[in-house]
Amino acid sequence: MKTKEKEMVPMRYVLSLILAIFVMCEAKAQNIRAMSDAEQLGMTAGLAMACGADKKLEDFDLISARILANQSPTDEAERREAKVYAQAKWDAMMRQKKGKQSDCKEIIEHFNKLPLFNSIVYSDGSVKLPDGTWSRPLRPIQKR
Repeated sequence: MKTKEKEMVPMRYVLSLILAIFVMCEAKAQNIRAMSDAEQLGMTAGLAMACGADKKLEDFDLISARILANQSPTDEAERREAKVYAQAKWDAMMRQKKGKQSDCKEIIEHFNKLPLFNSIVYSDGSVKLPDGTWSRPLRPIQKR
């Protein structure tokens, strides 16, 4: 009987460790979900920029800008979202350049395959997303 008890004690520790890892991963996932669209898009652009994915970055910025603008009820809200996007992009780029937190080859590979690139941006500011849904401006685009 003693051998079974000795085997069970380490198993409790293993189960506790697995549970702790699960809880930490769930907490990280909730933090990512809590980020705004502007922060998520900005982080993605920043990582791609740090890794030299320049070819598609311009398209990504355009699509992201239109989506964020279309979600903003006022010009002021749009400016705030643009600042959040730019700051998240800068922060992610600098973190990646300083610490190489992720493999650039993988980042570029995933970035180039993002479904967002299958979006269509129209001259009225509307964006047809890859899933068939539309992001339409909440207010008319000002002609300059």
